[in-house]
Amino acid sequence: MEFGVVPMPKRNVLVFSQRAIQTNASRCSGYEFEDVICDLEGGDLAVARPSKGYDRKFRARRWMSKRSGLFRHLPSCADHGPLQEDYDLFVCGIQKPLELLTLDAIPNWRERSRLAVCVIEELWLTTIDQFRPLVKTLSEFDLITCAFAGSCKELSRLTGRPVIHLPGAAGMLRFADDRPSNERPVDVYYMGRRREDLHQELLKLLGARDEFYIYDTGVGAPVVTDHVAHRDYFASLVQRSKIFVVDYAKIGHVDQIRGEIAWGPRHVEGMAGGAAQVGYAPDTADYLSHFDWPEAVSRLPEDPAEAAREIAALLDAPDEIDRRRAINLRNALMRHDWLHRWALILDHFGLSETPTMKTRRQCLRDRSPASATAGASRMTG
Repeated sequence: MEFGVVPMPKRNVLVFSQRAIQTNASRCSGYEFEDVICDLEGGDLAVARPSKGYDRKFRARRWMSKRSGLFRHLPSCADHGPLQEDYDLFVCGIQKPLELLTLDAIPNWRERSRLAVCVIEELWLTTIDQFRPLVKTLSEFDLITCAFAGSCKELSRLTGRPVIHLPGAAGMLRFADDRPSNERPVDVYYMGRRREDLHQELLKLLGARDEFYIYDTGVGAPVVTDHVAHRDYFASLVQRSKIFVVDYAKIGHVDQIRGEIAWGPRHVEGMAGGAAQVGYAPDTADYLSHFDWPEAVSRLPEDPAEAAREIAALLDAPDEIDRRRAINLRNALMRHDWLHRWALILDHFGLSETPTMKTRRQCLRDRSPASATAGASRMTG
């Protein structure tokens, strides 16, 4: 050890994961974040697993959680067991409040944790109302993060805890790719939920132009058995796409969002894989603070035929595609890796960065495309 250098004391971090219970493909982004945290901190992973009677008892607990705090007395039958050591920081990652019901798998998590944070990916204001007794249990955490900025104020009021906006990101060391556009055989990638009228216009227009259009054809929530393989597969598709289409969160599900506007990790993942992004994005302060450069997304008109023609016009301008791709990739590397989200949590607690975090920052800088000069003044390290 170099004379005079005091090593940072080991920080004990535990991440509680739902990966053995929640296997919907939409959860893979959150599991990627969990993996990055464990890598950056040398942390432990506590995975809850369903035990005998899980489905029936979980349904009973879920039913009660909408009505009364008495749900705490009903076991979920998620299995892990009590912790055998103390932790400096406990991290509970969930997509929706219902996943809090399996936290009883570790009955002594709070007693064994000096600090605890709950990371929530999706929380509509209507969901807060539906599961108010359950949401109130978030008061056990020292910090709550929420990817939906519009829910943060109400969540803090209800729990009495600090709530910070922590939007989605991407594992940039997995997604970042700067191959030129002539090595991207997929012309347009329209992933997941979509505007059906725009999709039909793209089918006609891109089909007539004999261009490669990728979209999902399945019905219902896709299930994956390996979140790492799924993220690798998804990243490889984006890395081979010229254009990636983005939209508001839960587009087409007016019954769930009820007029709320939010954005999700798709707005990062397209640019993370080096594609030019087109589509629809909110004009909210939280969105504009994270994507404050014009190339982040080329906003399409509401008319589907006109929107499809704009996408085709962009395909006819490969130099413009490359310009946007380079700017977006550089911004994503400097601002939208999971490292940057984890750093916000540590900053709230006044905790220092680990040497592994410093190493990852340098790796992100090294991957930044040298040609992306426009918009550089807006970027932060």
